[in-house]
Amino acid sequence: MAARMMSATKQFGVHLLLSQAATELLSSEAKSKMRHLDTVTVKGSSVAQKIYTYDAKHIGVDFFLYSKTDRLANLDSDRFTPSSWKTDYDLLAMRRHVSEDFIQTFNFGRDYYLAGKWENAIKSLKKANNMMISTVLDEGCVEYEVEGLSEERLLDENDTDEEVIRLRKVLGDGPSMCLVQFMENRGGIAPRKWDGFRPLTSK
Repeated sequence: MAARMMSATKQFGVHLLLSQAATELLSSEAKSKMRHLDTVTVKGSSVAQKIYTYDAKHIGVDFFLYSKTDRLANLDSDRFTPSSWKTDYDLLAMRRHVSEDFIQTFNFGRDYYLAGKWENAIKSLKKANNMMISTVLDEGCVEYEVEGLSEERLLDENDTDEEVIRLRKVLGDGPSMCLVQFMENRGGIAPRKWDGFRPLTSK
């Protein structure tokens, strides 16, 4: 299962994917930070399960532990508790691009998608993707140069400039774009026999 999750990270544009079984082992505080991305079956199993990610960016983060010695950093890690998810400077800094409005909008889109209301799902997920781009730009979490390109252009999905398309992919929300692409590749309409989950591919 770990291999299935690892191979699918590229598809969703995330660094980490957790199975439902692994997520259920976490503390309630940790679970509250995980984002339900999709519901899938994996190769070798017909059981549908939710998959999750932990949203975090390291680009542009002024890590608190960089100012500590290795010994002190290791001592701090030994003192981690469930409350650290809400108080640790590094974890908070790596998630500053994740707003409550974004999570709510993504969740609306994901739920529409799972319910087979794909037209509404695509609208919500595209909105969530643009919200992520705006926040990343506003917070300075930018890995690539965007000089010469206005935020308005980067938020315009109809702009066909190659650099705009590339940067939208880099700055946007991988899971939102993954689900939108899956639906649009099938005409934007859920199949008649849509059961609220899909086979997970690693492409």
